[in-house]
Amino acid sequence: MTMAARPTVVPGHLTGAGQVTLSRTGGGAGPDWGAYALLFTTRPLPGGGSEAVIGYCPPDADLLDPAWNLHQQRPYGPAGTATRPLGDYASAANAARTKSESPNAYSQRIALYLLRIAAASRVNASSPHVIDLPWAAWTLATEQHVVLAVDPDHPHRGWAGHHQVRVGRLTALQPKQP
Repeated sequence: MTMAARPTVVPGHLTGAGQVTLSRTGGGAGPDWGAYALLFTTRPLPGGGSEAVIGYCPPDADLLDPAWNLHQQRPYGPAGTATRPLGDYASAANAARTKSESPNAYSQRIALYLLRIAAASRVNASSPHVIDLPWAAWTLATEQHVVLAVDPDHPHRGWAGHHQVRVGRLTALQPKQP
């Protein structure tokens, strides 16, 4: 499988707190890709709309509670731990950018691919393999920030209520203590 170019990198750290969904994902990009632990949350944007925030880290990272079992391989999931950025994984799991596809369209395609994976974890929150935390503080190092194309006739539509997607390496996660 040919590795496609990665979307534009946006430096900086983002912090937030609120409901988060954690899951283990990977596969689909070939046998040499391991698993990722994903954090998915949504935050409001100034002026309206919302941003999907997708954080990732190795499923055996110290910042994850071992009781969540994200480090354990699932029967049909990827083995091992991914060491490359999530954007590289998304690029490898998708078709390469074509000559007729603009860099912006390609970035949106990759961001939507990751958003569908992350949003699916929230839909499957009743699964024993998905951790839904009512409140957690988090920090991520932004690697990708994409403003989704909006239909001028329906400016509030976005994708599943999201108008932007931010992806980055999860550097801190602190759930609310009971």
